[in-house]
Amino acid sequence: MRTAIKWNKAIFLYAILLILLLQLPSYFLLNKDSESLLLYIFLLLLVIITLWRGTVTGLISSLLFIFISGSTLLYIGMTESIAMLSKAFSMQLFLAYGVVLLLLVLCAGKIHELLIAQENYIKNLQRDVKKFVAIDVETGFENESRMHVIVNEEMRRADRHQHTFVFIMLKLENYEKFKKLYGIKEAQYLWKQLAEKIQQSVRQTDKKFRYRENYLAILLIDTSDQYIDIIYDKLDQALKNHQLLNKRWVTLSYKTSYFTYTPQMDQSFDDLLAEMEREMRSSAL
Repeated sequence: MRTAIKWNKAIFLYAILLILLLQLPSYFLLNKDSESLLLYIFLLLLVIITLWRGTVTGLISSLLFIFISGSTLLYIGMTESIAMLSKAFSMQLFLAYGVVLLLLVLCAGKIHELLIAQENYIKNLQRDVKKFVAIDVETGFENESRMHVIVNEEMRRADRHQHTFVFIMLKLENYEKFKKLYGIKEAQYLWKQLAEKIQQSVRQTDKKFRYRENYLAILLIDTSDQYIDIIYDKLDQALKNHQLLNKRWVTLSYKTSYFTYTPQMDQSFDDLLAEMEREMRSSAL
């Protein structure tokens, strides 16, 4: 929080400095000839580009602009032509214009860097919050981060006590289409109902997880794969049909996969998880 406040103060100060610096070219360039107005417009465009793309892009664009404009002004001065720029706009004034432009670009670039740093800081905070908040709000199940911790602990426990367990993954198909068709409120109600049905279909001691947005996972402790067909039948009966808030019924389809952990397996949980995702079967329930 203190870091964010510090960044806000810095952004505010640099923004004030940028506004003050903009007063210099506006004083000398506005309310004069059309060439001066055009240079002021280019200056504003370069500042906007820097705020959008950063210091490097702003400096490269500004140096190119200064080089082209300065070369043009020098050529006009040498040939004594007034076709493009008026004599009132001297090389000395253009030099001052270039210095102010670079200062403006550096200031705008600093604001861009602070905004990017603040955005990354906020994203990191959100990721940390998501990581440490163990419970998924919609289902009441534990989240993906907790899933990794709990399953790895169970793997170590299985190694010590020589027992097996089954890990089931369910992916709700066409979830984005469901949300688009029925809305967020119905989607939240769907997950609440699915969670309740899963709780009723498995043991209280089994662990349940919300794995990503449309994935659910169940850790069946002290279970072997000889009971997997029975478990699938129970889940099929419980989860296949869903009643909407308007009392209409819809049929849901899933992809599913599972693995049975036996003591001292060589594969890590991440490897097993990746393998499960590759081997998921459509409508296996």
